[in-house]
Amino acid sequence: MAKKISAMEVRRNFGEILDQVRLTGEEFVIERAGKSLARLVPVSQETSGKLDFRDILKLPGV
Repeated sequence: MAKKISAMEVRRNFGEILDQVRLTGEEFVIERAGKSLARLVPVSQETSGKLDFRDILKLPGV
């Protein structure tokens, strides 16, 4: 289960949060105004069916 964290907390503690993701495999859901915006997961985890920013050239019309 991903831990919910505010965008402001991410801003203040970005390096520490990245370390937690890398070292423990913990996932975070980043929220702003109580709404989920993004998920931070370790690179080693698959995100089946989802594009990653490196796949942008695979999108039609790009």
